[in-house]
Parts: sequence; C-alpha cells; structure tokens
Amino acid sequence: MQNINNNNSTDSSFQWVTIYKAENTLEANIVKGLIQTAGIECKIKGEMLQGALGEIPYDQAQVSVQVYAIKERHARQILVNYQQVKQSAPDWVCPNCNEHNGSTFDFCWSCETLKND
Repeated sequence: MQNINNNNSTDSSFQWVTIYKAENTLEANIVKGLIQTAGIECKIKGEMLQGALGEIPYDQAQVSVQVYAIKERHARQILVNYQQVKQSAPDWVCPNCNEHNGSTFDFCWSCETLKND
C-alpha cells in the first residue's frame, strides 16, 4: 500500500502548474526563456488561442507559463527577479530603428541592435 501512495505523490510532483499569466504571447515567451535558461522545463499554455480572441472569451484565451510542480518554487524565484526588473527598468527606444522595446529586452526586437545603457 505505501508504494502506491508514494507513486501518487511522485506523480503529483510531475504535474504541470501555472506559475505566470502573461499579458501576451511575447511576454510568455520571455518568461519561458528565463525559466529554461535556469534548466527548468516549462511550456506555454494558450499560445495558439490568441488568434481567436474576440470569438472566444479573453479568460479562455489567456497565455500562461507552466512548470512541473516539483520545480515551482525555483521558477517563482526567477519570476520575482523578472518582475522587479520589469517594474524598475524603463522601456527604451532603439537608437538604430526607433522601435519601442520593453525593459527586459537587451536587443531591439526589430533590428537586433544592442541596447545602449
């Protein structure tokens, strides 16, 4: 009997849990990249539903980032750092193409010019 219970607790460690609800697909992919860089497997849920906005309710088409439950704590630490940078750093305009870039971008998303600090 104990082995069955232990297997169930192990299985719950490898269930996907939502750790972040993104504003859009781009932000979800930024967060996914940060988490994967730390060696944590993750996935984006709802990414393909963004094209259906307007036909389906917003809350059903929301993009979220998920990790295995066993890695949730580590992933949330990464998110705390991401949110602090996002709130404290201003957005910037590319000196090459004048494109508006979010504070978390080190390179212009349009022309790939390095951010000047």
